Amino acid sequence: MYQKILKPLLVTVITLFIFYLLFTQIDAKSVIQVLSSANLVYILASILVLALIVPIAVFRWQIILKVTGHPLPFWRCFNIFMVALPLTSITPSKSGDVIKAYYLKDEIPMSITIGTVFTERVFDVLSLIIISIIGSIFYFKIEFLVILTPVLLVVTGLLVVISNSNLKIPLIKDSWNSKLQNMTHSMSSLTKNRKAFYVVLLLSFVSWILAVFQTVLFFYALHINIPFLFTMANVPIAIFVGLIPVTLGGMGTRDAAIILLFSEYAQANQLLSVGILFSLIRYWIPSITGIPFMHKKN
Repeated sequence: MYQKILKPLLVTVITLFIFYLLFTQIDAKSVIQVLSSANLVYILASILVLALIVPIAVFRWQIILKVTGHPLPFWRCFNIFMVALPLTSITPSKSGDVIKAYYLKDEIPMSITIGTVFTERVFDVLSLIIISIIGSIFYFKIEFLVILTPVLLVVTGLLVVISNSNLKIPLIKDSWNSKLQNMTHSMSSLTKNRKAFYVVLLLSFVSWILAVFQTVLFFYALHINIPFLFTMANVPIAIFVGLIPVTLGGMGTRDAAIILLFSEYAQANQLLSVGILFSLIRYWIPSITGIPFMHKKN
């Protein structure tokens, strides 16, 4: 009981502490001024991009569910996807996505649904790494390439290992091995269905390219000219930093990464404002939109 209360409290405290550190270095009034001067046309455009990303993400999850032998209508997937959004914004590493398993527990074993969420994350990581590598090649970011290329190989190797439907870990109970196989079922099913595999990979890549474009719009909204390829190289790194499970929805850590990675293009108060827009539009607006769906019978 205490652990359930202590962990969210600790994460909240860490998030607030990181923002406290940021605002000891950056004048809060200057951040407010930057945000108040934002170009609303670009803000609206970024929200429209979000409106494209959501159905792509839902369609991808629907495909993953289908290859596991549990097809669901698009609107059912959409409703459950929306239910998960409020939790993904306040939990570290988007772990709130596992709520999908709860809403489908009467139709699909929870371990299989959790496996589909894990599969989504693997494709997200693959796409972000590839996008960053492409941008890093154009900008000769050797340090990124040295780190990301081995990580790409490791993730690809992990994908091959977990796609083995007969995967078993010795010295653990058969019941746990059964759950493990259920969790890797979607990945193994995708690797056997090449068409579905490539469609899921393409949808993941398109979704994250749109996310990079959306971030460029955040910069433009705050009157910062930023090259698209430079953003491709750096935004995935900031997102990965935000996935470190120590803050609410990656806030604070992701903002600090944006300030560091884009320092040659703008001042710290402008970049912190970009980070705030990122959190607001990519996480908090979808979360608020998802709240009414939590009261529906999905």
